[in-house]
Amino acid sequence: MARRAIAGLVLAALAAAPLAGCGGDGGGGGGATAAAAPTATGSAGTTKAEPRRKATRAAVAWAGRVCRAMPPGITDSPLPKIKAQDVAASERAIAAYMTGMAKRLDTVRTRLQQAGSPPVADGRTVLDATLRDLETTGRQLRDAASGLRTGRVGTPAFRTAQANAGAAMRRLGGYRPPTRALRASPAIGDAFTRAAPCAKPGV
Repeated sequence: MARRAIAGLVLAALAAAPLAGCGGDGGGGGGATAAAAPTATGSAGTTKAEPRRKATRAAVAWAGRVCRAMPPGITDSPLPKIKAQDVAASERAIAAYMTGMAKRLDTVRTRLQQAGSPPVADGRTVLDATLRDLETTGRQLRDAASGLRTGRVGTPAFRTAQANAGAAMRRLGGYRPPTRALRASPAIGDAFTRAAPCAKPGV
């Protein structure tokens, strides 16, 4: 039973494996890292391609504020350590990881809210979709972490918690930095391209 519990926890941790090293804009680091990538691919991925629009000065200034506001290191986080013979320690490590990532997403969401709506025609719509994605992912991570902390190993509740943890981390693995999702709007995309602060790694 302990082996199955550990296996489930390992699978939950490995769900984030595609992220390892993806945040490495600054070169090779020591340990494996996971890109937080805090906006959903869903909205941006299904957006119909439109001709590139030239951004106004106001839009470029807004993009610069957003890029300067992004917290450093948001795309780097050590993956949780799994102890093969210690289910409790492993579940705590994964729960702590997910809680920490949820807090990072909260920081990004707050700073995007503080920047306000992009001064373009579809700016409010694009921003709202990004904020919803951040909120949904943070909530899913917190709920999954809570389930791991409270579930008893071997019980149906614990197995459900393992499945939820895996789903939450897979969702995290499909996310990108918010500035990239916001580029779904052609005018906002041009603003990010032209704003000097947005040239820094990880934005």
